[in-house]
Amino acid sequence: MLPGYFWARFLSPASGLGERLAYSTVLSMASVPAAALLLARAAGRGVTLWVAIASVVIVFGSGAVAFVARGPAPALAGPVLRLPVIRDGRALALIVLALGLALASMLHMPTPGWLLIVIIAMLVLAAVLAARPAGSARPAGPVGPGDRGGPGDRGGPGDRGGPGDRGGPGDRGEPGDRGEPGDLEEPGGPGGPGERPGPAGLAAEAEPAGRAWRAGLATETEPGGRTGGISLATAAGPAAMAQPAPQAESAPESAPESGPEAGLAARPGLRVLALTVVLALTAVRAYAGPVLHDWPFLRGSDQFSYVVMADQLLTHGSYGSFLVYPPGFSALTAVLSRLTGLSPLVLFPALAPSLLVLTALGAYALAARLWGFPAGLAAAALAGLVLVGSYLGLFEGRYPDLISAFFLMVMVVAALVTLYQRPSVRSVMLLAVVGASVVLYHPVASLYLMLLLALVALTGLPYLLLRRCRKEALALAAALASLAVLSAAYAWYTYVLGAGAKGGSATSRAVGIAIGTQLPDSPGHVLDELSPPVIWLGVLGAAALMMGVRYLRRPPQVLAALTVLMWAALMYAGSLTTVDGFPRRFERDLGGPLSVLGALAVCLIVRSLPRWRVPRWHATTVLAVAATVAVVGAAGLQAGRNIQAASRPAHRGLLTLRVAAAGRWLREHNTGGTIITTPGMNHGITNRAVLAMGGYTGLQSYFYRKILQPRSLPPAGRRPLLDSHEVLVHPASCRAARVIARDDVRYVVIYRAGQFVDLAGFEANPARYRRVYENMTVVIYAPSHAAGQACSGSS
Repeated sequence: MLPGYFWARFLSPASGLGERLAYSTVLSMASVPAAALLLARAAGRGVTLWVAIASVVIVFGSGAVAFVARGPAPALAGPVLRLPVIRDGRALALIVLALGLALASMLHMPTPGWLLIVIIAMLVLAAVLAARPAGSARPAGPVGPGDRGGPGDRGGPGDRGGPGDRGGPGDRGEPGDRGEPGDLEEPGGPGGPGERPGPAGLAAEAEPAGRAWRAGLATETEPGGRTGGISLATAAGPAAMAQPAPQAESAPESAPESGPEAGLAARPGLRVLALTVVLALTAVRAYAGPVLHDWPFLRGSDQFSYVVMADQLLTHGSYGSFLVYPPGFSALTAVLSRLTGLSPLVLFPALAPSLLVLTALGAYALAARLWGFPAGLAAAALAGLVLVGSYLGLFEGRYPDLISAFFLMVMVVAALVTLYQRPSVRSVMLLAVVGASVVLYHPVASLYLMLLLALVALTGLPYLLLRRCRKEALALAAALASLAVLSAAYAWYTYVLGAGAKGGSATSRAVGIAIGTQLPDSPGHVLDELSPPVIWLGVLGAAALMMGVRYLRRPPQVLAALTVLMWAALMYAGSLTTVDGFPRRFERDLGGPLSVLGALAVCLIVRSLPRWRVPRWHATTVLAVAATVAVVGAAGLQAGRNIQAASRPAHRGLLTLRVAAAGRWLREHNTGGTIITTPGMNHGITNRAVLAMGGYTGLQSYFYRKILQPRSLPPAGRRPLLDSHEVLVHPASCRAARVIARDDVRYVVIYRAGQFVDLAGFEANPARYRRVYENMTVVIYAPSHAAGQACSGSS
């Protein structure tokens, strides 16, 4: 988090501590590994302690110089979109019914499959009803005193804008942010002393139901006090547009906010506390299992691949002989390993669970940039506590996937929104660096990035040109071009230089093999993969945002809304097809955009509550309370289940003590060469765990069915896999002897309960396979190379 702090201050106009920490982290993760890789390659060595220190100093020092020389990024005038409010009782009734059915299904009450379609239909219809104008339209014409509405017409706190919409103390950032020149809102903007609601703001207070929704969505105060968006005359119809809307009387700035968000708006310290509580609970969820049951190991089998790659970077500066894979996470691990003095295998149990906190922090940063702090807090809670998919990435040890899909991609969208709001050289640099980092960390997430940016280019650039926004179009084009160049450099480093270590690569062949080999799951599977509350709230938020797009007038608003919607649609479409090769990965990573859209739904429902001081207990009030209770109940129930499940012992994917003891013996007796192990070492743990613990890169071994139909291949292709299989299944054959001699196999490690191994064949040839280690689970043989020479001579 620390190295990119000044770059975050220089490039990102973050409005508070939470956003600043998110940008500081993403810029650190994007720049420190890249600097370490360049320094290691220039020195022709691995990632040494001095390389690690120099990479951190370069990033931190260059950011400090840029910050001192040019100052912080100018602050933005609040979030890009306003939070509307639901005033239609029918919409609230549908939401209550849909969420009630969803909650019943979560409690294992009988719910037929077709009910899923009914719930979706009700949520979409609720969004349509909430966005409809009121039944009785007002006559066109100037706004008179009587049109402002009395106390009963002004609605709840949602009609006046939440914190971040009007401003006030809540928009000035958290403690410690006030005294710095880029942190305060600009004069006349939200949070500044000069803000007064213009005609559109009063329209939101005066108009009932759908018109309040429309004005709330479309209004955004611009610097200098000018308010853009739909005015009352525009909302009334074409006839009224011919008459100028008079300047309405300004409301006193000291008018107190009331409602469920008033406390957060009035006390910035509460915002810090609320976000801290959510992040702390997320950390509890992440660390509960490792601390209670896993220590000193960590559940998940894929982590051992990253241990091998990090070890190779520490020693040699590359791992092309093991796997062709983006080096970002392995380089980050190597730097942290040098700085802490811990090996990657020891570092992961302490560090990896904290990656789940990044998912909550990233969701907060994007939602806060879109709709303000309340939405950011809701998104952090959904992503960190309610979402299941991100935790599965941690549980399975897929750390680069967790980082890239649920943090880096989220921050890319946040950087896009920042570029839409304020196109400048700084926002162009921010998007290029953050976006290219996805390519540095994960290949599948790189596919997400490429598809999303293609959609942004195809829709955003023509739209900006049609709106005569040439400066904005030029900035977007420059950012996309810069991102493409930097991404191409990272891809070249990974797939050309990384594959060149062995004179060739099976990367393109592996990609071709993956396409079409994985079938999409059933539609209901997404509920288990992401969790029902995230799905239903995400559907409601997506429908609400889609219904509101037509009322948006300013290009930043339109493009921000469309980008989030396209992101969600892209991920869902990818989960339905085999063409992309990874439908299940698309399905799981759909949780990123749905957590942000679900935050919008949560805020819509909570903002429909009446004022706390003088509640009016009519049907709409009762429905609003019921909808809020349903949301809190469903999300709270899922969050409680998630924390409880995470604190249970792992039934799979956990290294056993006996296998770990064999791995330690291998490392102590590692004199070079290669080893061969059985494909599975215990339930959920593959042979890569033994490679990682022993300090080897090969030979890898797959189950035979995976050799015939692999979804991924090592750089050398199938040959090492077939060689390992031959030695394990036919240990007495001449081909096995030749493999042992050619590949300098020092040890053969056999899991006693494993399949596809002829243990009796090894025991029957003590002269050829000398037993050097054994326990109740694992036996290790040292093969003789003389048999291979004899077989070669006889042939």
